[in-house]
Amino acid sequence: MTGDLFNAYGVRQAFNVAEGKTCLERISFKPLPLADDEVEILVSACGICGSDVHQLTNGWKSAIYPLVPGHEFIGPVTAVGANVTDIKVGDRVGVSPIRRSCGTCEECTTSNGQLCSAKVLTYNSMYKGQPTAGGYTDKVRVQAAWAIKIPENISSKEGAPLLCAGITTYLPFKHHNISENTSVGIVGIGGLGHLALQWARAKKCKKVLAISTSARKRDEAFQLGATDFVALNDGVPAEHLASVDVLIVTGSGKSTSYEVLLSMIKNHGWLHHLDLPEQPISIFGRHFIGRHIKITGTFVGSNDDLKEMLRFASETGVRPWINDVGNSLDEVNRGLNLLMSGEARYRVVICGEGREEERLS
Repeated sequence: MTGDLFNAYGVRQAFNVAEGKTCLERISFKPLPLADDEVEILVSACGICGSDVHQLTNGWKSAIYPLVPGHEFIGPVTAVGANVTDIKVGDRVGVSPIRRSCGTCEECTTSNGQLCSAKVLTYNSMYKGQPTAGGYTDKVRVQAAWAIKIPENISSKEGAPLLCAGITTYLPFKHHNISENTSVGIVGIGGLGHLALQWARAKKCKKVLAISTSARKRDEAFQLGATDFVALNDGVPAEHLASVDVLIVTGSGKSTSYEVLLSMIKNHGWLHHLDLPEQPISIFGRHFIGRHIKITGTFVGSNDDLKEMLRFASETGVRPWINDVGNSLDEVNRGLNLLMSGEARYRVVICGEGREEERLS
C-alpha cells in the first residue's frame, strides 16, 4: 500500500443479520485532494452510533457502497487548506454528521447549515463522484467550517459522542426553550436518552420523567438526572398523565404506543421526535389534535449549535457514559456487536489513531 491511501473499516454490501454476517472489512482508498477550504484530521476517537447500524444493515434503504461509517469523531488537524485561517495544524477538532454546506443559502446564513440543500453528510453521501467516508477511517478531510474546536476539559473519547448523540439531544432543549420552568419527559434510555436526561438535569428542569419499557434501567435513569420514572410495561401512574410540557422520543419501535406517550403530555405541549425508526410512525390524529399537542423533530445541529453545546457541556459536566474499544478491526467489530446486542452502556467509542490496511491478494 502506498502512503497516499486512507485506511478504513467498512462494508461493500449490507450486513446480513439473519446469517450472522455482521463484520466490517478493511477498505483502503485514495482520498480526494485537500481543498482550499478543508482540513485533514487524524481520527483519534470515533463513536459508534445507532445510525451506523441502520446504514450497515441498509435498514433505511439509503446506503451507498462502499460504506465507511462514523459521524462523531475527534482528532488533531494534520493539514489545512490554503484558505483556512482559523484552524491550524495540531488543533484538536471534532466532526458531526455534516462535513460540508454551501455557506450562502438561507439555511446556512441563519445558523441552520445542517438543513442546507447542498449539504454533504460526513459519510454515506456522494461528493465529487466519490462516496464520503467517516471516522472509521484513519484520516478524514472536511470543510473547515464543520471542524469544531473541542474544549480542553472534554476528553476526545468523551467528546466524540457529543458530536452526534450530544447535539441531537441538545437541540430540542434549545428550540423549545426548555429550562427550570419546564417539565420534560425522555422516552428511551440509551445512546441518545442517557444524554437527554443529563441535559435536562443541567437545565434544572422542574420535572425530568424518564420513560423506558421496563424497570431494568430505573436506577441508572436517576443517576443520569431523572426525578421520576415510568416503566411502560407496568402502565402509566395517574400522577404522570398530562404531566410534561415536552416529551422527547429518543427510542421507539414497532411496539411503541403513541397513544400512551401522548397521554403523558399536557394540553398545548410538544411531542419531539429524535429517533429515526425503520418503519413509519403511526399516530392517530384524535390523540393530539383535540389537546393542541404539537409534533416536531430536529436534525443534529449547525456548526454554531455545536459550539454552543460543547461550551454548555464543558461548563456543566454533561458527558456520555462510554464503553471504549481499540482501533483494530477485531476491536471495532466487537464494539459494533456490543451495540447491536443492546449491551452497550451507553455509547461505544473507537479509541486510537490509525486503521489496518486492506490486504490485497
